[in-house]
Amino acid sequence: MELRILGAHNMESRDTRFEAHLVDGILALDAGGLTRSLSFEEQHKIRAIVLTHRHFDHIRDLMPFGLTMRDSGVTVDVYGIEDTLDFVTDKLMDGSLYPPFLEFPSREKPIYALHEVEPLEEFQVLDYKVKAVPVPHAVPAVGYMVSTNDVSVFYTGDAGKGVSEAWQHAEPDILLTEVTFGNDGEQTAIESGHLTPAYLEEALFEFKRQKGYLPRVIAGHMNPPYEQEVRAEVKHIAKKLGIEIMMAEADMRLSLP
Repeated sequence: MELRILGAHNMESRDTRFEAHLVDGILALDAGGLTRSLSFEEQHKIRAIVLTHRHFDHIRDLMPFGLTMRDSGVTVDVYGIEDTLDFVTDKLMDGSLYPPFLEFPSREKPIYALHEVEPLEEFQVLDYKVKAVPVPHAVPAVGYMVSTNDVSVFYTGDAGKGVSEAWQHAEPDILLTEVTFGNDGEQTAIESGHLTPAYLEEALFEFKRQKGYLPRVIAGHMNPPYEQEVRAEVKHIAKKLGIEIMMAEADMRLSLP
């Protein structure tokens, strides 16, 4: 499995991109920084997208990506929980912003086909076994276990204090997660449903207690004003835990396992 980090921040600028990741060039995990990160040729290879929740920085590029795929003859499968898909249908795909991609260019062969997923029920996406696992956030949200015969990745998406409740349903080799605020931003993190380095440490300690091991950890979704603080504090907790925590960077490519 090849994992490509497309975006690793929750604010966008010349130097930062919204959250999105790509598995083997064909499966997108969220769609915040999708089109800005890929050539048209690379975009045309994508066949499925899983969405963790409805916040703009995770779904925005569904619209420009839809234009990219307009003449491809391909229908891209999009998976999400009911709350996410209702929002996408009502707000993005109603035709008021861009073409109504759920019935464009034709009802028989639209750009997107939406598939509602049930939390904790495994389903098949392309050649991957996938399971949506609820995570705590400001809106209904899930993370995804994505597995092949060789490796499993749990992508938490946006998740806050209490994410360790998901561990009973996830036993990954790789944990792709978030650290949005530094520890000084604890109150904001609680209110908005995000992790700080201290909360990540708590979650990893609980993972080790439950599972007896720690996965390889990749952390992103950084808030740029906190980034320097986040990096220093994550480095500190990694040293305490005796592990490496890799900070996500746009365009990072990882061969897993």
